[in-house]
Amino acid sequence: MNLRTVFKAQSIVLLINAIGGLFLTATFMTQANFEVTADLITLGQFMGMTFLIISIWSWRIPEIAGDSFNAMGKLFAIGGGLWTLIILYHIVVKAVSGPTAYVNVILTALFAIGFYIYSKD
Repeated sequence: MNLRTVFKAQSIVLLINAIGGLFLTATFMTQANFEVTADLITLGQFMGMTFLIISIWSWRIPEIAGDSFNAMGKLFAIGGGLWTLIILYHIVVKAVSGPTAYVNVILTALFAIGFYIYSKD
């Protein structure tokens, strides 16, 4: 495994989340044990689009970052760590649960660790 692989793998997971958020919004939110409302559908679709944008960035960074490739990996490690913390917090306070939350917290933590390990100089 290397940093390029971590970026590509995260891109694929983010794309799956984007599809869930954009096109299967009610199911995606129900799996996190949210009460689905029209407002939540709107927010879920916005989240899905955001996941799609970050997925594209994650896919392209290995080709375009040049000398800044490791620095981008470190930034993604920080972002992944912060995402992990907020998902964990929401699980602990029982704001979310279910497959969406549990799978994403594990994957997000693994990506944060991967970005950290493989972006060291």
